[in-house]
Amino acid sequence: MRLNETKSVKQLVGSVCAPKINIEENIQRQPIAPTKGQLWKVFKDVFFDMYGKPFIENEYTISNIKVLFFYFLNDPKFSNCHNLVKGLNTPSFNKGLLIIGGVGIGKTDYLKVFEKVFMHYNPLRFKMYSSKSLVTGFENCSVPMEKDYFFRDKDRKRLCIDDMGAEQNASNFGIFDIVGNILSNRYNKKLITYATTNFASSSNDVDETLRALGERYGHRVYDRLFEMFNVITFNGSSLRT
Repeated sequence: MRLNETKSVKQLVGSVCAPKINIEENIQRQPIAPTKGQLWKVFKDVFFDMYGKPFIENEYTISNIKVLFFYFLNDPKFSNCHNLVKGLNTPSFNKGLLIIGGVGIGKTDYLKVFEKVFMHYNPLRFKMYSSKSLVTGFENCSVPMEKDYFFRDKDRKRLCIDDMGAEQNASNFGIFDIVGNILSNRYNKKLITYATTNFASSSNDVDETLRALGERYGHRVYDRLFEMFNVITFNGSSLRT
């Protein structure tokens, strides 16, 4: 197959499973979205390639990953997932995802796998940044042109902010709320955003966590959270060993 040719989903699955082949090289541009079964196969193989261990399948991990699969595949079953917090706003595939959960239960790992799986599939491709790396990146900007490029780069169609709320404000010619600014810009431009955050306390209360984000980023951003995101929760105990 020539390098400039696209692979079908079936060929993608087969190449990902091939021995001694770099998975990243085999995730080629796909003209057709994968089925749930095909995506599940690729997801598990990429997970193993990235972390050197198989995806742990139990009641909680399957429930947590299922809601992401339904969302990315535009499956109507998404709206029936019990992980989806339905009382806050109306579920929509035109909104992003705000994943709330405890420490070490897979929020970051799963999205990093999807970032790699969708790297060359334009309809679902996204770039992932930790909230702290966004602050560091802005603080490393020394001239206005670098700052302009920094914010233009964060205007991509889909962006993921990991560990939202854990970062400090930037200190670069004054105190600046980088993540809050990025969220506001993306809201105004109607761009899809994914984000993860930990529960605000051991009570695992969603409303408390959202209020904490409101206190962190201000009431304007708080009100926009419900328009920007489908809020989902991840349940279970830490998978870290």
